[in-house]
Parts: sequence; C-alpha cells; structure tokens
Amino acid sequence: MVRDMPVRSVLDGLYKMSGMAAAVALVAILGLVITQMVARWSGQIFPGGAQYAGYAMAATSFLAMAYTFNHNAHIRVGLFVTKSGRYRRAMELWCYTLASMSAVFLAWYAVKATMLSARINDISQGQDATPLWMPQVFMAVGAVIFAIAVVDNLVRIVLTDFQGVGAAESSMDWSQVLFHSKASRAILVGAILLVVYAAMQAMTGFDRDAVALKIGIFLFVMFFLLGSGIWVGLALLGVAYIGMIGFTSRNPGNAMIITVWTSSSSWTLTALPLFIWMGEILYRTRLSEDMFKGLAPWLSRIPGGLLHTNVVGCTVFAAVSGSSAATLTTVGKMSIPELQKRGYPEYMTIGTLAGAATLGLMIPPSLTLIVYGVTVKESITKLFMAGVIPGLVLAGMFMLYIVAWYFLRPGQRPKPEPHVGFIAALKNSTLLIPVIALVVVVIGSMYGGYATPTEAAAFGVVGALVLAALQGSLSLHTFTQSLLGATRTSAMIALILMGAAFLSLSMGFTGLPRALAEWIAEFNLSPIALIAALTVFYIIIGMFLDGISAVVLTMAIIEPMIRAAGIDLIWFGIFIVVVVEMAQITPPIGFNLFVLQSMTKHDITYIAKTALPMFGIMVLMVVVLVAFPELATWLPDRLLAQ
Repeated sequence: MVRDMPVRSVLDGLYKMSGMAAAVALVAILGLVITQMVARWSGQIFPGGAQYAGYAMAATSFLAMAYTFNHNAHIRVGLFVTKSGRYRRAMELWCYTLASMSAVFLAWYAVKATMLSARINDISQGQDATPLWMPQVFMAVGAVIFAIAVVDNLVRIVLTDFQGVGAAESSMDWSQVLFHSKASRAILVGAILLVVYAAMQAMTGFDRDAVALKIGIFLFVMFFLLGSGIWVGLALLGVAYIGMIGFTSRNPGNAMIITVWTSSSSWTLTALPLFIWMGEILYRTRLSEDMFKGLAPWLSRIPGGLLHTNVVGCTVFAAVSGSSAATLTTVGKMSIPELQKRGYPEYMTIGTLAGAATLGLMIPPSLTLIVYGVTVKESITKLFMAGVIPGLVLAGMFMLYIVAWYFLRPGQRPKPEPHVGFIAALKNSTLLIPVIALVVVVIGSMYGGYATPTEAAAFGVVGALVLAALQGSLSLHTFTQSLLGATRTSAMIALILMGAAFLSLSMGFTGLPRALAEWIAEFNLSPIALIAALTVFYIIIGMFLDGISAVVLTMAIIEPMIRAAGIDLIWFGIFIVVVVEMAQITPPIGFNLFVLQSMTKHDITYIAKTALPMFGIMVLMVVVLVAFPELATWLPDRLLAQ
C-alpha cells in the first residue's frame, strides 16, 4: 500500500493538472472572445478569432474530462446502482468496465486522428489556416488522461475496497456486498468483457432496411446502458457505435472522432462555458445574498409574503445564469434558511423553489436553449428573445399559486413581517443595482445588436468579476473555484454533446430518423396532436434523463417530424424548454430534486410531492403556449423587424 502511494499521488496530480489546464483554456476563450469583439467594434479584422476560440473550447472540454470524472460531476442515471443492495459492487464493475471501453475507444481514435492530421499536414478551412494537429493535440491528451482516469477507477474497484467516484455520496457498507476477493472481481470484469464482445459480434451486419429492428435495437441498447448506470455521454457513444456496426459499413471510430472534433470546437458553443462561469462567480460571492436583502422589503407586502423571493429571486438569477442547478443552489442557499427562520411551511418553501429554479432553463441566457439552437442550427439570439415572455408568464403563474395558498390555507401563514418604511425599503433596493445592471448589460447587448450571445456571455463574466471585486467578495480562492466549477460543468455537458453528435450521425447513416418521421407522418397527426404526443413523450423520458441529455438525444429524430408538420422551430424550442423543465422535478431522475435533497436532507419522495403542484402549472403552461403561440414568437419577430 505504501508503494502505491506515489502512483496515487502522480495520477491524482495528473487529473488536477488537466483540470487546471482546462481552466486556462477557458480563460483563453474569454480573452479571444473579447479580442474578437473589440476588433469588430474598431473596424479591424482578427483573422481566425472564432476558430481559435473554438479550439480553446475543445481544449476546455477534453482537458477537463478526467478532472470532472474524478469529482463525480459527469451525469449518470444511478438509480439502479444505488438500489442494487448486495449486488452494488457487481453493478459498479459493470459500469466502470463499459465506461473504460468507451473512454479507451475515444482516446485511441483521438490519438490516431491527431497523428493523421500531422502526417498529411491537414489545414483548417477557416481564415487562420492552422495546422489541425496543433489544436487536436489537446483533444488527444485530454482523451488519453480521461481514459486513464476511468481505467484507474476500475482497477481500484477490482483491487481495493474503493467504491468509485461517487463513494462520498454512498453510506453503504461494502463488507455486506458480493465479490469480496480480488480474484472474483477480476473474473467478473473478464466475463463482462466477453459478454460485451459477444454482443458486439451479434450486433453486426443487420439488414439496413429493417426499420423496426433498428428502433428496437437503439431503444434497447440506449435504455439498457443508461438505466444500468453508465455515464450519459459514454453511453451515447456506445449506442452510436452499435448503430454504426449494425447497420453501416463505415468505420465507426473514424466517423466518431470527426464528429466529436467538429461538435466540440464550435464557436457557437463557446457561449456555454462563459455563461456557466458567470453563474459560478455570482454563486460564490455576496451578490446573491444582497439580492435577497433587496427583494425582501417589497415582496413581504404581497399575499404569500417572502415565498415570492423564491420565484422572483430565481427569475432574476436566471437572467444571469442560464443553469437550473446554479439558480436552485444560489437562491436556495439564501432563501431556505431565511424562510425556515420566519416560519414558512417547509413544503411550500421547497416546492416553490424546485419549480421556480427551472426558470433558469427558459429565461435567457439559457444553457438548454444554447444546446437546442446548436443542435437544430437555429439562431440562439432569437431563441433567447423567444424565452423572455413565456418565462415571465410562467413566473407569474408560480406567484399566483403562492397567492392562492395564502388565501386557501390561512392557518399556515407565518407571522407578518415587521413593517419596513418606504425609505428603508428603497435603501435596501440599492443592493439590487449590481445584479440588475448585469442583467441589463448581458441581455441588452444581445437585443440591441451590439453583441452575439457568445460576446454577451463575455460581458457577463467580466461584469460579474468587476461587481464582485467592487463588493470586496472576489478573492483568488473565489476566482479559482468559480473557474474550476465552470470547467467541470462545461466538460459534463460537452461529453453529452459529443455522444449525442455521434449518435445523430449514426442514426443518420441508418436512416432511422427519416423512416421514423415517415412512419409517424402516416398517422396524419395534426400539429396539436403531435405536440400532445411529444409532451407525454418528453415527460416520460424526462423521468430518466436530465434536460440537456433529453434534448440532444431526441432532436435527431424529432426535428424532421417538426419541420414536416410545419411547426415553428423557435416556438418549439420554448416548448422543449417547458417540458424539459418538468423533467427537472419528476422522479426518479429529477435533477432539481437531487440538489434539494442534498440541501435539505429530506427524502426524495417528500421533495417530489412538494414539487407536484409546480409540475401541474408547467403542464398548464404547455396548454397556454399552444393556445397562444405568439407568447414565444412575438418578441423575436418584433425586435428583429426593428
């Protein structure tokens, strides 16, 4: 064991260094975006600026993967793993073995692609004319370190009592589970490898025209891998690989790495880590705490009192975050203790917070809308504009629910808040100025045509840093932690997007999306009937997948159907966000429910019950959107026309 310590230290140091390098790449994205923006404003040309930022985006994504994995920040559907009891170690060995295969597969072809680019002197097609092997080195290095991290954890589970990267979240005593000896664990890993090899051999060479068979295989493999606890991004790579070997003759590895590189080095995608970073800065400074103090004197006068701070706080923070989890964590940490102290019913505190935090997905800047826009190739600025009015309407519906509770349950009202005079309330409101100013700068720069979404994200990061510095809550520790937090979240989303891009390519080669769209078209569903069917569909898959996974996983199939039905893709983006918001608060895999569980220590079933009325309000919001589609389309049409 003593001899193993230097190896452990070297590996952990490698993963940490990789994460720090990814953080440096994220800072480079910010610098490149700002340089590009300043050059454009001054009438100059920054040749290749967008391409360089895309390369830095790829470097951030790949270099942070191992660091993110070691911090248990990659998403997995671990329900069956955590409920497997005596079979827990066997389930983890299954997950880590398949994850290792996917990660090694990715690393092998990343290295091959980089070496090929260097050998043939492949040049970027953009203005920069960069030899592609140079940025692809970061892809290869990051993928190799990621593969080392996954295999390292598999070896530790086989040879020690290590419980995996999620060990800190598990209180299970592994002395009660099966496979005590190292030899039995090694034999199990060998058996898993043989089973996977046999399954891959059985999956090759199917009839390309067998549509029903394709659907059956894709769905079975997808839900089997996701349901058994494989990390979402790696599971998607596995599903796509099965589709490629089963229904095409093209080399799956070469097709995968070209797709993965293209999707990860996108200029449009650079807005994602910057908005995440902005939210991390606000979360780790006193800006969010000041926001509560500024809102409280005014909202205490409305029926329902300070419960409205959950909704209004989430609405305001959503306008500078874009992440449901960041919104929930930030507002929850400031509001839950305050509302408990004042005697508000806990089920109302938790329920309204769970629902209102989903506004982070709709009110711009929204990470889900960015991912949706990139996936369907629609204007992200238009999508951001489209989300404003529906987001405010949904926030208003949440507040009406609180007002209804106030009048229907008078016995549960807390003691009235001490009266705060108008002058004192105005004085407290000055604490809102920094956050409101940041909202105006970020959103106004986009809507005014001064900045693209990526440039607006850069505005947000710089603005958040300046405000935190002026407030005195920005330290080197805060800066570093916000940066590393942003790299972890960015890498998690990037891995899912890579897997989804490869899955979309695989499905395209098999002809499944076209065949499925033709099959559904035979039913001659009206647009409203199609939307009703998709609502049910997304509610069901949302019970098992996080929002971003649900979007990228289904768009390859859904997009052709929507276009064929003549449904506006901007409107559909807002519809998608509403139904994905529902997925955040529906068990068993409601992401917001898990975040609240960790914050409140309540059972997940209790938290799900408190969020049920908010789920019903979101269903009503879908009906409102269908009845009044102008809620989503009026603002982007109006502003762009001007």
